[in-house]
Amino acid sequence: MARGFFMLGNMPENKGGKVSREKQNGGLKMAELLKSEVHLDQIKGNEEVQIMLEGDIIVPDAKPDMAVLLQTEERVVVDRAEAGQDRVNYIGRLNVSVLYVAKAADKSVHAISLDRQLDDFINMDGVTKDMWVRVKAQIINIDYRVVNDRKVNYRAVVSISAAVEESHAVGMVVHIDDVPDNQLLKTNISINRTVEHKIDRFAVKDQILLPSSKPGLREILQATAGITNQEVKLSSGRVNLSGQLLVTTLYRGDSDDSLIEFLESEIPFSGPIDVPGANEEMFADANLQILDHNIVIRPDEDGEDRVMEVEVSVGVEMKVYSTETMQVLEDAYLINQELNFVKTAVKLPRLVCLNRNQVPIKEVVTLAGSIPDMLQVFRVKGQAHLDDVKVIDDKVIVEGAINTDILYLAESDSTPLASFRTVIPYRQVIEAKGATPNMRVGVDIAIDNAAFNMLSPRETEIRFLLTFNTQINEDCATDIISDIELTELSSEALNAIPSMTVYVTQAGDSLWKIAKKYNTPLDELIAVNDLDANVRLAAGQKLVVLK
Repeated sequence: MARGFFMLGNMPENKGGKVSREKQNGGLKMAELLKSEVHLDQIKGNEEVQIMLEGDIIVPDAKPDMAVLLQTEERVVVDRAEAGQDRVNYIGRLNVSVLYVAKAADKSVHAISLDRQLDDFINMDGVTKDMWVRVKAQIINIDYRVVNDRKVNYRAVVSISAAVEESHAVGMVVHIDDVPDNQLLKTNISINRTVEHKIDRFAVKDQILLPSSKPGLREILQATAGITNQEVKLSSGRVNLSGQLLVTTLYRGDSDDSLIEFLESEIPFSGPIDVPGANEEMFADANLQILDHNIVIRPDEDGEDRVMEVEVSVGVEMKVYSTETMQVLEDAYLINQELNFVKTAVKLPRLVCLNRNQVPIKEVVTLAGSIPDMLQVFRVKGQAHLDDVKVIDDKVIVEGAINTDILYLAESDSTPLASFRTVIPYRQVIEAKGATPNMRVGVDIAIDNAAFNMLSPRETEIRFLLTFNTQINEDCATDIISDIELTELSSEALNAIPSMTVYVTQAGDSLWKIAKKYNTPLDELIAVNDLDANVRLAAGQKLVVLK
């Protein structure tokens, strides 16, 4: 399974620290409200569609006829995505590459490829142009059929999923001026504040010199590039990205006895991306994908074609955010005045868990049916996909499979090269402290390494190193005070309050709640009953409350 992603949006700056003052006229006095404006990210919607792509790959006139389809390579990339009115637009491409054995007497190996453009949209009610969009694409299934010795037909099922977020500002009352602090009840809330949402790309360039044991380069047949050992570190004003590009190349050598050659190379990369406002205490959810890669054959110092000049374009989609604690007003009271609270229901996103796990997967693969025996394995490649993700208490269970392809030198005069495809299932339990079944989970999977050990002409041990990047978020539903209306207590309400009351405490009572209930200063309630301000009340205590 191949996959791609893209995310785009115009995000306003989060103004979690912006404070405004508003005056509320309450008849007896005027109170000034202090509000903090917070931009909250909310999930607007998720949608997934499947599209069918079908077409033909034609052998160019300059290449020989096809005898055997040997191996295929496919990937899907989303280059651009944007929100529209009630829809999400995306542009991308499906890249298909085919290796085949020629009908010629030398049974040489050749490659043909095709880029199929994607330009479509997904209907999503309620979406507007200013929202953020993240689009992922993955190949669910692809089949190939040799039509004749000059044409191969492909039929692919591609899944396109879109996630849309919107940011909306909420004004939260944090304080009331000119009101005694002990008549204000405050609470702490935890919020994720988005610092910046960044779309960028960078290029990695290097040269790969062939080992002396390898023949020179005649033709690049197939090349792939992947990202392994990705690391993200934040510092002041920037996000530092590092990792390795794993470049695998199949090529025709310049010697007469060279059918096909395989070379795997690692190219380290490291560099900063400017993110104003970022610091080492924040988090970055960074997704990297290979957009394009190009390999050109160059001569070495001796004039022989033994150097590969590599240029890889890497796309970056990144969201930088901080987890902050904010103090807001939960309740309040004023002597001889009534406060009417205007409350707004909000969902506060909270990061619960962010971790990275590497898991080895090992399986012995046996060739099936009449497929020829193996003399030498050239390459093992895999594409991992997720079939199911389940969250339980403190754990995430993932299940899926690795589509595995083995390219090998065959013990056959008629078919010197062969390939074998199989599926290796996996199931992994990921530790995720604090997770519960009702939380949102996102899991990205990548293959960081593939290795093999040929056990016999019919059996090979396959080893993959899977990396799981897991993020769990919780949407905490709560009501916040967004405004307060101040009115004078009526004379009837004031007269209804007795001048002295003996109150018997109930479970859950506090001095603050009792003072508010009877419209009396908290300090006076504490003094009259000769209590400590921090005392914990027990049910059944008797307190004297004066009007």
